[in-house]
Amino acid sequence: MNRLRIGLIGPGAIGETHARAIRALDETVLSAIAGGTPEQIAACMNGEDVPAFATTEAMLANAGIDAVVVCTPSGAHHDVALAAIEAGRHVLVEKPLCVDPAEAASLVRAAERSQLTCGVVSQRRLEPQHQAIKALLDAGHLGQPRLIEAAIHWYRSDAYYAEKPWRSEAEHGGGSVFNQGVHNLDLMLWLFGAVDSVQGKTTTLGHAHAVEDTTAALLSFASGALGVIVTSTALPPGRPAMLRLFTDRGSCELANDSIVRWDFPGIAEPPSAAGVGSAASDPKAIGIGGHIAQWRDFVRAVREQRPPASTFRDGFEAARLVDAIYRSAAEGRAVSPNEIAAEAIHAS
Repeated sequence: MNRLRIGLIGPGAIGETHARAIRALDETVLSAIAGGTPEQIAACMNGEDVPAFATTEAMLANAGIDAVVVCTPSGAHHDVALAAIEAGRHVLVEKPLCVDPAEAASLVRAAERSQLTCGVVSQRRLEPQHQAIKALLDAGHLGQPRLIEAAIHWYRSDAYYAEKPWRSEAEHGGGSVFNQGVHNLDLMLWLFGAVDSVQGKTTTLGHAHAVEDTTAALLSFASGALGVIVTSTALPPGRPAMLRLFTDRGSCELANDSIVRWDFPGIAEPPSAAGVGSAASDPKAIGIGGHIAQWRDFVRAVREQRPPASTFRDGFEAARLVDAIYRSAAEGRAVSPNEIAAEAIHAS
């Protein structure tokens, strides 16, 4: 089978992670790079001779590629992803899909019209413990969901923000929800379903920048269940991300990739992922295992002409929920993500 030829847009830190994951699979080959500094390009090339282009437009026009991965700062995802779709390439976008829900809605429509394979990086969905819990919930074996809690008690130094200024800019998704918490927020939506309303509070506790570094939000799910998410980059030294699920039959708790408590009588504890690093204090500690799994699923989705594990529509759902959290915090009221969806569709 021919290898899927990938063009990488935005060869920064996460771009290098994707380059390593692409290189690790037999089904994929890094065939082009667009943007970045000479040092960033060299890091992604890893000694290989990969054509490099100054712009996305030049790469799309001149490189022999089947798909692109978008690794630019979050606020710049829309234009390059849309250009790739319009050029007939499959697209994988690093999380979040977009910071602006209107832009996310625009990409959803473009992807659905194109019939191309378009996905968002949500590699935590593919970890075996989450796959097993999702299957058990969907089958009704764990009972009726009642409460889900997520906590991202992480730490990022001032140097982390100084290294990439966009990390402290709201328009590029630099806050703790979009940049650090969106993976667990995505898991909450995936496991418990749609959210009807949210009440949020944001603040900046540990850094000298305007964007929030700490957020707490209460989620009311359409099913009647409740959810709580706390995200922070101001809590040294940082702890592994935590997820707790409660139903009418039992509960469980996960610390990053490990199930640390399983209290569902008569149901065997699922296997945990192996070797998924914690980004509690170092974003580079996650390794590439999750991205390898994401790429493996994406390639199979292209070959089988099926949706990938996380679609653009999933990315839109996460983006509008984050926007609802921020709006709730700014306006001091409960906000429905449906408000954001209607406005986003109209604006786009």
